[in-house]
Amino acid sequence: MREFKKIADWKFWILMPVFGLLIPFAIKELTGNLKILGVIISLFIINIIFSVFVGIYLRRHGSFWYLLIVWPLIFCLGVVLNLFPDAYGYYFGIVYFIIELYAYTMGQESEVDIDDQIPIDGGIKEVK
Repeated sequence: MREFKKIADWKFWILMPVFGLLIPFAIKELTGNLKILGVIISLFIINIIFSVFVGIYLRRHGSFWYLLIVWPLIFCLGVVLNLFPDAYGYYFGIVYFIIELYAYTMGQESEVDIDDQIPIDGGIKEVK
């Protein structure tokens, strides 16, 4: 239950369907060059920034890593509902997952205090 309280921020869970379903639905209703511009702005700029936000948000709130799959699944649901073509929609879902994963694990590549640790291979001989 404590884990659920960490991720129960309603803004976070409302934004995912908005970016994955409502914005693509609005873009689908556009025509001509506005539609192309809307797809580029939505897929490449807004959703990538949102993917970074989701990864950082989940890491800062101490959430489980498997919640990273929720945003790409909601986006792929939009592809299933024909809001984006299948030809590139699923690939963008994979790209968003990879971007989230990078944002989630960012800064965890190395141990920051590795030089300050005491080696204990032979045991600590003398404690003062």
